Amino acid sequence: MKTKLLFAVSAVALAMAAPAANAAVGDVYSSSFQDVTFTFTQTDADTLTFEIQGADTASGDWSTANYLAAFDLKDLGLDFSTDTATANGPGATNLAGLNAQLSASAVDCASNGTPPGSVCFDISPDVQLTSDMVYTIDFSSPLNIDNTTGPHLQIAFSATQDGPKVGSLYSQSVPLSTTQTTETTQTTQTTQTTQTTNTTPEPGVMMLLAAALMGLGLTRRRRS
Repeated sequence: MKTKLLFAVSAVALAMAAPAANAAVGDVYSSSFQDVTFTFTQTDADTLTFEIQGADTASGDWSTANYLAAFDLKDLGLDFSTDTATANGPGATNLAGLNAQLSASAVDCASNGTPPGSVCFDISPDVQLTSDMVYTIDFSSPLNIDNTTGPHLQIAFSATQDGPKVGSLYSQSVPLSTTQTTETTQTTQTTQTTQTTNTTPEPGVMMLLAAALMGLGLTRRRRS
């Protein structure tokens, strides 16, 4: 009887230790540069929200920025030679992502030699910066972001609508979790994000626990 009980309890413990299949949903990735904060949140299997905070009061070589021209994403675990994405938000209504990327001097999604993993959103005309800009991005396939690196972001601002790029082309991986220090050529900043852990037992765990208790009851009946 002791052996059977130990086996049942061990099975339940292993099931509780296994990661949930939907663990990526709710993950938050965040980073700051020149007083602008970029935050990605995975809201379901194939959707991200992208929030830009403080762009209208940016510092450093972004201090003259007035418009958002374009942004591109990669390291999402998708192949954009076949997958597609659509963005909705300021200046973007069902904006189709291009399998292209930004370059150091460009404000448009026109760089050659684009890897299949990159998708670029070219906002036209450039949209006025505000203190809080939120985009919802829907993908044709489930995301598979590597949480050791997070999504990679490139973003370009302009001083005049559809004018040349202002300042640095931000090109960084946006990290997940607690505290991350990112060093750039001119600026060092610390980014802090909060990750929530789901403590609700999975349905499979409850089924295993019920089976273990039933087995224990049957053993007792046989002994009686």
